[in-house]
Amino acid sequence: MKKGFILIILIISCSDQSSSTDLMSEQQMVDFLLDINIINSSRAYRNNSDLNYYNIKDTFLYKKHNIDSMQFVKSNSYYSSKPKQYLRIYSELQKKMKFIKDSIEIELNKETKKIMDSLSLAN
Repeated sequence: MKKGFILIILIISCSDQSSSTDLMSEQQMVDFLLDINIINSSRAYRNNSDLNYYNIKDTFLYKKHNIDSMQFVKSNSYYSSKPKQYLRIYSELQKKMKFIKDSIEIELNKETKKIMDSLSLAN
């Protein structure tokens, strides 16, 4: 009887965690990873010794997405074990990043054109 109980506990603890409420949805993962990429990109422009700045950003990021670091780690581990889902997440992330990049380039081109037009008017 004792061995049967241990076997049941072992089976339950090793079962698929796909129904876990701790997991982030695929869309939550995309949004969170997008924010991580934006923050990491901004780190290249800041003094690397400013660790407090990074800790504040990371804390804000978890609050913004209503998760904690362990929830992200578990979700990332879960999705990385499911290649098709993980690929979907990163494909969507790539689309969003391209959209942001294209939007920034459009705005930069508009501003550059304004500057060039004002310079040609001054001549």
